[in-house]
Amino acid sequence: MNFKEALKKLNIEDYGDRIMKSNSCGELFHIWDYFEYAKQEDTSWFRELFESAVEMAEKNWTRPESVFQHIPQIFCDWADYIETQ
Repeated sequence: MNFKEALKKLNIEDYGDRIMKSNSCGELFHIWDYFEYAKQEDTSWFRELFESAVEMAEKNWTRPESVFQHIPQIFCDWADYIETQ
């Protein structure tokens, strides 16, 4: 599976350029996370949660484009928060 195929499976192919260009140093380590998510059988949940993270960053972060590098941590933080409620 290549990167475009992974994004398509996650239904976020329209974010591909933003994801690739999100690191101010040009590092691409974060794209591996998207391959890992795409390995899952059911990815139907991904886009809605992903877009919620993007929206949150756009409203609250000084450099919202970096959200694409932090998706796994954001998802974990949200899951932890839900578990404590």
